[in-house]
Amino acid sequence: MSTNAVALSSRKSWLLSVDSWAVVAALLAALLVRAGVFTRIPW
Repeated sequence: MSTNAVALSSRKSWLLSVDSWAVVAALLAALLVRAGVFTRIPW
């Protein structure tokens, strides 16, 4: 079990977490809508 825990913690070498990337993508989409690049995002 200890080898699995070590492997998981050493494997995480991302710059940002998945949640942070989602926030960045949402802010970028909001900025593009605000700038008028996209008039409507169909979601």
